[in-house]
Amino acid sequence: MYGYRHYRFSMQLGRDELLAVYGGVIRRIRVRTDEGLVLDIDAEHLKRFTTNDGISGYFELTVTPENKFVSLEKLD
Repeated sequence: MYGYRHYRFSMQLGRDELLAVYGGVIRRIRVRTDEGLVLDIDAEHLKRFTTNDGISGYFELTVTPENKFVSLEKLD
């Protein structure tokens, strides 16, 4: 993974917001990384972290040098 960038952030997405994601109303989620950068993440990448209460936790996003999605992992 030479040259890949890694961004870590916390996210809390409530049940009502999550319903908007599943309904297609929200397509991108904006997060602030630990370094203070603001990133927009395609909501599709978050669906596998869904619980009955929404999505919450600490995550690491990996992208290519061209900022193309590689992976999103939950760290806690």
